[in-house]
Parts: sequence; structure tokens; C-alpha cells
Amino acid sequence: MICVLLIILIFFGDLCLKRYVEKNLKKGEEIPLFGGRIVARKLHNYGIAGGFFANHTHVVERSTFFVLITLLIGEGVLIVRKSGYLMKMGLAFLLGGGFSNWYDRFRQGFVTDYFSFTRGNQRLRRLVFNLSDFCIFAGTLLVLIGSLISGETKG
Repeated sequence: MICVLLIILIFFGDLCLKRYVEKNLKKGEEIPLFGGRIVARKLHNYGIAGGFFANHTHVVERSTFFVLITLLIGEGVLIVRKSGYLMKMGLAFLLGGGFSNWYDRFRQGFVTDYFSFTRGNQRLRRLVFNLSDFCIFAGTLLVLIGSLISGETKG
């Protein structure tokens, strides 16, 4: 049950942040946050992470949906088996973030990203993220760790 709540919380939490950014930030506007370590700014990403495949939005939308349905089935299997806690939590993060970004892409043709780091190398500072991106990253790490721990992948 906690996994389902986590998926819903991530989905709607990020959706609310995206809507706030769309309504309140102008394109090109930057608002420093956390002592200037992070900057809020609006970017419409038509591709996947880093803007890759931006010219193939329908392929990205359909393939993302297929992957999400596959992960959802996997989550359901783990919930029924009552095993693989790290895998379940990781999949919940992946599904919440993945469905939020997919919904954005399906509804408006792009994903709204809204913050960047101002520290680190030039490539990192150039990227713009949203909450779902970090949930997808965290979910991937949890799934990898869960798959490495003995018993997490065994039925």
C-alpha cells in the first residue's frame, strides 16, 4: 500500500510543481534558491533526459508508456509476493516519476523541467531537472541495489 501512495504522491507533487512553474515563471527568468546553489527556471523538454530524441516525440511517448506498463506489472507481482522491499520502493519511485513525465508529454507534447544546479561542471549546470527526474534516478538506484542484495530477485 505504501508503494501505491508513494507513486501517487510523486505524480501529483511533481504535477503541482510543474503547473506552478508554467503559470509563474517566464521563459528565460531565473530565480536563485538555497543561497544560489539551485536556480528555478522553466524549460520545455521535448525529448528524454538531456533533450535526446527531441525530434521523435511520439516514439518517446509510446516507448515510455510501454516501459511504464511493464514496470507496473513488475510492481504488482512484487506486491502480491510480499517480497523485495527495495525493488518495490525503487519501482514506486520510477513509476511515480515516470508517469508524471509521461503524462506531461502526452498532455502537452513536452515535459516541464524547472530547476538547475549552479555548482559542478559545465554540463551539469546546463541541465534542467524536475522532481520526477530525481525520483527516476533514486528509483533506478534502489532497484539496482535491491537486485544485488541476496534474495531480492528470487521468488
